[in-house]
Amino acid sequence: MQLISSSYFIPREGTDFDSLYKRVRIMPLYSFPHIKDMNIHIVSHQKRFFVHIDFDAFYAQVEQRDNIKLRGKPVSVGGTEGGKGIVMTASYEARAMGVDTGMSVLEAKRICPELISVPCYGPKYESIMLNLLSALKEYVPDDCIEQYSIDECFADLSGVVKNFYEATKVSNAIKRKILELESLTASMGISYNKTFAKLATKLQKPNGLSVVTQENKEKIYSMPANKLWGIGRRIEVRLYTLGIKTIGELAVANERMLKKEFGINGVIFRKLARGEDTSEIIKKEKKEKSLNHYHTMAKPIYKTEDVRKEIRRIGEYICRKLRSKQLTAGCMHLSIRFENLTYTSHLVRLQEYTNDDREIFNAAAVIYNNKLHKPCKEMKARQFGMGVYDLHTDTRERNLHLFEKKVFLPYYALDKIKTKYGEGIIRVGLES
Repeated sequence: MQLISSSYFIPREGTDFDSLYKRVRIMPLYSFPHIKDMNIHIVSHQKRFFVHIDFDAFYAQVEQRDNIKLRGKPVSVGGTEGGKGIVMTASYEARAMGVDTGMSVLEAKRICPELISVPCYGPKYESIMLNLLSALKEYVPDDCIEQYSIDECFADLSGVVKNFYEATKVSNAIKRKILELESLTASMGISYNKTFAKLATKLQKPNGLSVVTQENKEKIYSMPANKLWGIGRRIEVRLYTLGIKTIGELAVANERMLKKEFGINGVIFRKLARGEDTSEIIKKEKKEKSLNHYHTMAKPIYKTEDVRKEIRRIGEYICRKLRSKQLTAGCMHLSIRFENLTYTSHLVRLQEYTNDDREIFNAAAVIYNNKLHKPCKEMKARQFGMGVYDLHTDTRERNLHLFEKKVFLPYYALDKIKTKYGEGIIRVGLES
C-alpha cells in the first residue's frame, strides 16, 4: 500500500480526470509587504531571526513520493496526458529541460516530449501542508508562524534563538522533521527580515539552507530585480527602462524617481531591496463561517450506490476538515449539478452541533431521498457539493439522550491513524 499522509485526501478513481483544482491555496496570497505592515518607528530589524520555508517543487515532489514510477523523471502537475490544462509546478528534472510554471501542458510537451503530466489533487497538498505547519509548532509558537501560500511559510525564531548559529540549528531540525513526517525536502532562508529570508531561500535550491546577515547581504544585491516579491514582468520592464536590473541597483536608486514611477510601491521596493523590511509575522485572524466542498466527476453517475458513495466521500472530507479546525456544524446543505448544468439543493438544520461522519451522512441521505431531484440515466449527476454552516468550537461534549443508545467514536484518534498510515487504513461503518 502506498503511503498517503493526507488528512483529507479523497482519491479520484480513473485516469481520465482532467479537472484542475483551481484554488489549492488555503488563504489568499499577497504580493509583498504593504506600507501598513511596516514598523515606521525603526529603519530595520535588529537581532531578529526570520526563516522562510519553501517546499521544493511541492506538488511534483508529493506525486513523485507517492508514485515510485515518477521518481527521477520529468513530471508536471496540473494537466493530463491529453494535453489539457496548465503546468502548476514541475519537478526539477522537468525544469532542467525548460518546463516552467504557467506553461500550457501542450507547450511543455513540445519542449519536453517525455514529460509526464498528472492531475492536481489540491486537498492532498493542503492537508500535507497543514500537517507540517502543526509540526512546526514544536519549534516555534503558533503566533510566530505565517503561512504565505500552499507551499511557503515564514517563522520568527527571535523568541527561541539568540544568534544566527542557533537559528541555523533550529532550521536544520525543522528540515529533518519535515523529512521524517512526510518524506519531503524544503529549501530554507534565514535572515534578519522576511524579504531577505525569502531571497536567501533562492540561493540554494533544492533542499538548501542559506543565511543572509547584515554583514553579508551583498550576496542578495547581485540577484535580478525580479526575484524581489511584488516585481513581475511588467514592473521588471519598467525598472529596466530606468537602468535598474539588479536588487543592488534598486537599493541605491533615487527614491523620488521610484515614487514618481510606481507611487508608494516604488518606495517599498527600495526599502525591501535595502534590507529595510520592518514587517512582522502576519496572522490572518478569521473566524470560519462555513466550509464547503464540491467534486466534479470525470464520468457522470446516476446509480443509487454510486451516489451514496460520492455523498459519503464528501461528508468524510467535510467532517475531517471540521475536526482539524476543532469545529462543529449546526446546518448543512447538499447540492447536485446535472449534465445540463441545472442544480438542485436543499439546506437543513441538524439535530445537534456535530462533526460526526455518521450524523452528517445520515442528514445528507435524508436530503437526497426526500428533498432533491434524483439523477437518472437520461440526466446524470456531474457534480456533488456539501456545505456546513453555523460553526462553533468543538467542546467534545455531546448531549446525552436518556432513551437512546448511542456509540461515540474517537474520531480525532482515527484521524491521526489515517494521517500516519493512509486514508484507506480504517473507515467508519455508516448506517444504510
